[in-house]
Amino acid sequence: MADRLELVALALPSGCAPESLPPAVAQFVAACWPGMSRAQLLDRARRLALRVSLRARPGASQEAGPDGVRLYALVLMTGAARAELVAHVRRLARRRGTRRTRASLPPAWDARQAGLF
Repeated sequence: MADRLELVALALPSGCAPESLPPAVAQFVAACWPGMSRAQLLDRARRLALRVSLRARPGASQEAGPDGVRLYALVLMTGAARAELVAHVRRLARRRGTRRTRASLPPAWDARQAGLF
């Protein structure tokens, strides 16, 4: 049975400062929201001209954590710059024969909201 992936959160690896991220990667992180699908995540990265790789994190146990959350390595490359983020992802079982679920939409943007970094 095929699984669907849903983003729960993005984090920086330990020892990585937010200021060290390339501007395109910081813009990508700001454009993400909890609940977005893997396809939406990859599409956002491609729109910002980022090459992206989402793989199970090496060394992390394959057991799901609380609420079925697993850790993935999200590698973003732009030109010569490379940034690695930790993606907290939940696997959702895809049921056959049911109608398609609605896509997750980004939350409404408030002009008073400050940037993440």
